[in-house]
Amino acid sequence: MNPKADNGGEHGLKRVLGLPLLILYGVGVTVGAGIFVLIGSVVGVAGPRAPLAFLFAAAIAGVTAASYAILSRGFPAAAGASLYVKAALGRGAGFPVGIGVALVGIVSSATIMLGFTGYLAELLAVPQPLAIVGGLVLTGLLVQRGVSESVGAAAALTVVEIGILLVVIAAGAPVLATGEVWWVAFGTGSALPVTAIVSAAVLAFFAFIGFEDIVNMAEETVDPARVMGRAIIGTLAISTALYLLLALIAAGAPDPAALAASGAPLATMWQQLTGQSSAWLSTLALIAVVNGVIVQTIMASRLLYGMAREEMMPAPLARVGRRRTPYVAIWLIVVLIAILALTLPIETLARATTTVTLLVFAAVNLALLVLGSREKEGPLRRRRWIGALGLVLTAGLAIREIFSLLGVI
Repeated sequence: MNPKADNGGEHGLKRVLGLPLLILYGVGVTVGAGIFVLIGSVVGVAGPRAPLAFLFAAAIAGVTAASYAILSRGFPAAAGASLYVKAALGRGAGFPVGIGVALVGIVSSATIMLGFTGYLAELLAVPQPLAIVGGLVLTGLLVQRGVSESVGAAAALTVVEIGILLVVIAAGAPVLATGEVWWVAFGTGSALPVTAIVSAAVLAFFAFIGFEDIVNMAEETVDPARVMGRAIIGTLAISTALYLLLALIAAGAPDPAALAASGAPLATMWQQLTGQSSAWLSTLALIAVVNGVIVQTIMASRLLYGMAREEMMPAPLARVGRRRTPYVAIWLIVVLIAILALTLPIETLARATTTVTLLVFAAVNLALLVLGSREKEGPLRRRRWIGALGLVLTAGLAIREIFSLLGVI
């Protein structure tokens, strides 16, 4: 590894993050705005088998999560996926992977900002451009202030997010208690073509994207070699549990068709389960959406910082301010998010970046396979089969999405 990746001394990033904050950060970026909208779409495709689709998606994500966890022990640096691929395949391969990861964070943040303005418009009459720019400036100032403050804010908003989901789960407890929904979802109580379940699983998979961002916080984590893997697995476990319970409730809701057609399925689910107004849920959902922008800005800025330290990006992106945060990278990310949110058709870009995400996952799994094959003995060699399995799964999904974008399937 390039010695510049070592962040020791007073000029590097500040190590302040432990396992609890990292898990909250990971859950915040994974259980984001997606589940507030996505669950209805999955129910629309898979019907009562929606929980099975989420379980399949979790299994696919779990293999790649294991690859990230293994590689993070050997390469605990902020460049994350780009560093793993660079070590396995060379600098030429590491650069596009790093750019791909950053692009996913930037475009998803732009999409989230548009969702933010939509929620805000229901509460206040604020012009969309002003809401976008104002929200992003506040985000940039918070992230620049310091990692403990910005991750702490993200953790607090994550608690709000999880709180919303737990309240909905509590409202759906009678549905879970019947047992019928479990049988229909996982037993033989409902016939559904395998292709429909796979299609729903591909859709549900995108709700798990985000756990991989944890590795980009390595240089601000205390004992990253020990903590990173646990944070990744912990994040995926919590996310899977929440998604599975919500999917079971959604599948057993009084009117799943209305849920599938709703633009705010969790709010619709709450109304169906309780007969009460969902205004409070929509208000808190606005707060939850902001969390996605914060965590993605943190991730993308640390990634560019790490790549600059590895000499894969211009040196100014590695500059650290007096608060030990990469201020140049932060404000570059903020500006790019604003440009996309204000000018481009985000729907098309967001769909394309999901394909990029799968390709990045495939590259990381390939990196584990290659690095493991080089070792004569050691943990990477013993676990290279995980990389091989993950490569097949993620590359297969990526190819499917490329064909879908091209209109072939």
